[in-house]
Amino acid sequence: MKKSNLILLICLALYIASLPFTAVYAKGHEMSGLACALLGWAEMEGGGIAWMANPLLFIGAFFLLLKQVKIAAALSLIAFGLTFCYLSVGEITVNEAGHQFPITGYGPGYFLWIASCFTLFSGCIILIVTSKKNKDQNPT
Repeated sequence: MKKSNLILLICLALYIASLPFTAVYAKGHEMSGLACALLGWAEMEGGGIAWMANPLLFIGAFFLLLKQVKIAAALSLIAFGLTFCYLSVGEITVNEAGHQFPITGYGPGYFLWIASCFTLFSGCIILIVTSKKNKDQNPT
């Protein structure tokens, strides 16, 4: 299996694994990773910009498939950084009525989401470094 395909597989597996787990604990409520992924776009003000890590992660994965590793690395680094913006969010909307509750903690879904972004970024860096090593060892 190619390194790039393995990186994409691990990244996707971590992302999918994050969906059923609790991502955010709010006072008296829990939000699953799936709920955050589907509804996060609705709260773009403040730290809600962290949701933008999702499309950037998938666009980065697409560029990795196109063998544009440096672009994929840049996009996945931005996605990885955006995941930490969520730590600045104080409240989250927990129902259709728009009720917001203070965030009291983060669950395994949040950390698996971070891990998926980090996997894509670190995998791209490994591909860049190993490709440079191969060029240095086999000059043409």
